[in-house]
Amino acid sequence: MEEFTIPKTFKAAQLVEYGKDLKIVEIETPQLQEGQILIKVEAAPVNPSDLLLNGGNYPAGKVLPAIPGIEGSGIVVQLGPNVDNVKLGTKVAFTSHQNYGSYSQYTVTTNKQVIPLNDDISFELGASSIVNPVTVLLMLVETQEQGAKAVVHTAAGSALGRMLVRYFQDSGIDVINVVRKPEQVDLLKKEGAKYVLNQTSETFFQDLNALATQLNATVFFDAIGGSLTGQILSQLPNKSTAFVYGLLSGQPISDVTANDLLFKSKTVKGFWLSTSLHKYNPYADVNARKKLNELLKTTLKTEYANQYPLDQINEGIEFYKANQTQRKILIRPNQ
Repeated sequence: MEEFTIPKTFKAAQLVEYGKDLKIVEIETPQLQEGQILIKVEAAPVNPSDLLLNGGNYPAGKVLPAIPGIEGSGIVVQLGPNVDNVKLGTKVAFTSHQNYGSYSQYTVTTNKQVIPLNDDISFELGASSIVNPVTVLLMLVETQEQGAKAVVHTAAGSALGRMLVRYFQDSGIDVINVVRKPEQVDLLKKEGAKYVLNQTSETFFQDLNALATQLNATVFFDAIGGSLTGQILSQLPNKSTAFVYGLLSGQPISDVTANDLLFKSKTVKGFWLSTSLHKYNPYADVNARKKLNELLKTTLKTEYANQYPLDQINEGIEFYKANQTQRKILIRPNQ
């Protein structure tokens, strides 16, 4: 069995106070508990959910001070007691566990929060293989279970949105992409999007109603929340379902009418990766894992604008805040 030298301490970016810059600190390597594994972190992205977490607006279960970073990729270098489904030296994608996150040289997670990566998947590709790709995979499963032939998606110019339009259209599901900026329309058209609507248009709701009726779009994935959720749902066919998976507006869901709920059989549900895992998911299902590894290089591929060492993480986060439509950024803790 391959063995690794485990350091007594390692460098990490620590969240001490919500809304403030992260602090680079040296922390002691913890003693692993049952079911835990130690990962040497090679790459970790900054997602919109990471910004929410750093601002105190995401239920990550952390107690400050804590290490943020929701997902990443790396190598398994140590196993805790009773871990038999993961081998030392395995290249994995992972999600964070308790107070440990991916913005550190090493991190602790559980054997149920890792997905083995194929040898031909780089750490860069593998770093963003869960939050967005697995969400998109399970969104399609949900859509198919609903029997829908078309969906509506807000914040469609995001990295997840671009993945969704590629994956859904390849799977025979039409997507009505909703954006806010003209450049996002062009961005999605380059991805092959058939239908893109700008929500700032004076005829947006009229156009949405006509297109949703034409395509029978009965599933709505909403990343924004606020009043837009109810306003868009009101334009969709009877028996439509809104799945709210994001909090970008920072506002409570509103404008959902009793008329829609009572007489048009419309529903509003939450869709969060942590609680919406179907049986067909890459954590547990071998076929789903195989499919994810295949698609990470093509349809579910993530591209990055910049990469930053751990010491420059605050600079990277500020760049990402100002340029979220462009591409993600990547933190490289051991470079």
